[in-house]
Amino acid sequence: MSAIDPASPPRRLERTRRLFFALWPDDGLRAALAGQVRALVPDGVGRPQQPAQLHLTLEFLGPVPESRLGAVCDAADSVRAASCEVILDRVAYWRRSSVLCLLASETPPALVALVEDLRSALRARDLEADPRPYRAHLTLARKVRRPVRLAPPVPVRWPVTGFALVESRTDPAGSIYTVLQSWQAGD
Repeated sequence: MSAIDPASPPRRLERTRRLFFALWPDDGLRAALAGQVRALVPDGVGRPQQPAQLHLTLEFLGPVPESRLGAVCDAADSVRAASCEVILDRVAYWRRSSVLCLLASETPPALVALVEDLRSALRARDLEADPRPYRAHLTLARKVRRPVRLAPPVPVRWPVTGFALVESRTDPAGSIYTVLQSWQAGD
């Protein structure tokens, strides 16, 4: 058993920020995506995503200590995103996470490369990265309790012109997302 030195100041827990990298829609695309949510999520089926919450996650980091934020941005600075287009053209129900998603039947190689490069850059800075294969998806609704039959969606074309680092904060009304920094794609 160790003694606590009463002369030493108490250790403070470092603040963490819940972070993820994402494709962030412009206003026109956000309006189109909000229309898809309204068209595809039947009344009473889960909790539809609010327009301000719509994004396409590239890499979820989870809680990151405040002191590591610079390393996260440095990782993103080292990555070059190529312009491409994602076509979200399928709807899926993910039972395990209870979400209804809009998916891309095919993920463009340039988007897969961006995610792999981000993951590699994060690992090089001793930050965790998801080891699973990347699946491009947009969450339409959360807390969906059972599969629903839906007509095929009108495909949504999402031009990839850059990516963003986003902070997620929990509020009684739901998650609030704030873009902390963004990076433009090059050709």
